[in-house]
Amino acid sequence: MAVEKQTTVQLSEKLLRRARKTLKASTNQEAVVTALNESLLNREIQAALKALIRKGRGRFVDVYDR
Repeated sequence: MAVEKQTTVQLSEKLLRRARKTLKASTNQEAVVTALNESLLNREIQAALKALIRKGRGRFVDVYDR
């Protein structure tokens, strides 16, 4: 079983409050973990959509790379 290591980072309190409110997280740790997971998921979705665009499947247009 893998052992989780703890890391200390300095973050803006204002940013953490916004993240907790937006993500409906009850703790700062929950907000950070959720934000990181969502960021990774968004990258995976973006890569999948770009692959669909490259393959010409459907009429997808990349509105972000203009």
